[in-house]
Amino acid sequence: MKKKAASSASLEESYQGFFGEHYRRPENVLEFVKYCGCSEAEFWAKHTSLEQLEEQVWIGMADRLIERLSEDETYLAYSVREKTLAFFFGFFEEALKNRSFLLYSAGDLKNPALLRFKRFKETLTEYFEALAMAAMESKELYSQGNLTRWYAKGALAQFLFLLNFWKNDSSQGFEATDEAIERSVNLIFDLAGMNALESGLGFARFLFRHTVKA
Repeated sequence: MKKKAASSASLEESYQGFFGEHYRRPENVLEFVKYCGCSEAEFWAKHTSLEQLEEQVWIGMADRLIERLSEDETYLAYSVREKTLAFFFGFFEEALKNRSFLLYSAGDLKNPALLRFKRFKETLTEYFEALAMAAMESKELYSQGNLTRWYAKGALAQFLFLLNFWKNDSSQGFEATDEAIERSVNLIFDLAGMNALESGLGFARFLFRHTVKA
């Protein structure tokens, strides 16, 4: 039977499919291409390694979400705070479709192994830097030093925190993760205003409550 040409998207789907069947990564490229039914040449034409293909799964999720949001008129009318909330809510909504794979791929989240994915980090950084610039233009955040870089780094740390929280969340429908998203995003923006103390205390009480439950 003639093998079908493999697209980048189909290779990403096959990689997740392999994990779904074997609950592990492929040992090597030969094992993977045999599973997905493509040629080794087709794989190397699109990817430099299995790890780069795995990273592309994460990048693809972020890119598709950002593209979808950028075409949504409701999102475009949001404040930057609301856009940040929309991104995090949207990402974790999509992540539920592949929760087992993503948590396996992320590894030990107490050790930020996920950030070995440099291109994924760059994708998020670019998005959050653009939000920071928009926030300064709208006066939602006030420029103090290199705010865009500070905000992007903070948002990346926040993403890792939320991913770890989501991993351990046993609440119905992951409602606690939704609350963690809302409280942590509000805290970041309130740090630049008069509501920092109130938001900080509220977030601390939330974390204490869920730490005790754990």
